[in-house]
Amino acid sequence: MSDIGEHVGLNKGTLYYYFPSKSDMLYAIYQEAYDRLDENIADVPEGLAPEEELVAFLKAIMRTVGAIPDVIAVYFQEHPWLETALTEEQARIIRAKEAEFTDRLRAIIKRGVRGNAFRRVNDQLLAVQLMGMVSSLHRWHLAESEASAELVTDTIISYLYEGILPLR
Repeated sequence: MSDIGEHVGLNKGTLYYYFPSKSDMLYAIYQEAYDRLDENIADVPEGLAPEEELVAFLKAIMRTVGAIPDVIAVYFQEHPWLETALTEEQARIIRAKEAEFTDRLRAIIKRGVRGNAFRRVNDQLLAVQLMGMVSSLHRWHLAESEASAELVTDTIISYLYEGILPLR
């Protein structure tokens, strides 16, 4: 807390005024990540075809990563210890947000499979794979640029939709 206070120009006591515990500070970081993600996902238009909605959804994620890379870095760095770093209630809330987010991604995939936009796939596995792909992209330092986030997302989508094997 002393190091953080020094970095932001506040004394440790002032930090504890705003964040009574370290778990409250980490929880605020998680909340910021989900608030920004929710804002970006809210921009995904209704009524898109599943393949378009999946692209828009992934772009919303990448805009979030590009806009707040430090917050996202902390999110994924601390994620393995969520239940021990946060209070039980805080962890429950964050896990519920994660489930809501993942369920939306799975629903897009399921709708695409039902409508024959996607071949038959395991929606749970594909959702986890996609999340794994984007979860490490904060390390690319997207320069807080929406254009950079869009380019990375377009590249991921082209690999997903077109594959990596040469056309024969």
